[in-house]
Amino acid sequence: MGIKFGEIDASQILDNEYRIGVLELIVQKIASGQSVGNVELQEIRKTVVERLQKKYPNSGIELK
Repeated sequence: MGIKFGEIDASQILDNEYRIGVLELIVQKIASGQSVGNVELQEIRKTVVERLQKKYPNSGIELK
């Protein structure tokens, strides 16, 4: 059982923040004319996880 904010589970908030972060970086790459393949997508995911780990150092966030 995770921490809840009202009816919202904290893990869902982190999951949403992760997904939005990934989408944001994908859109930035596409908007700048770059392609996004599997290698780039893995790097984007890694970058977003690293950002979340810095923002929430005690959360235990890791890339699966």
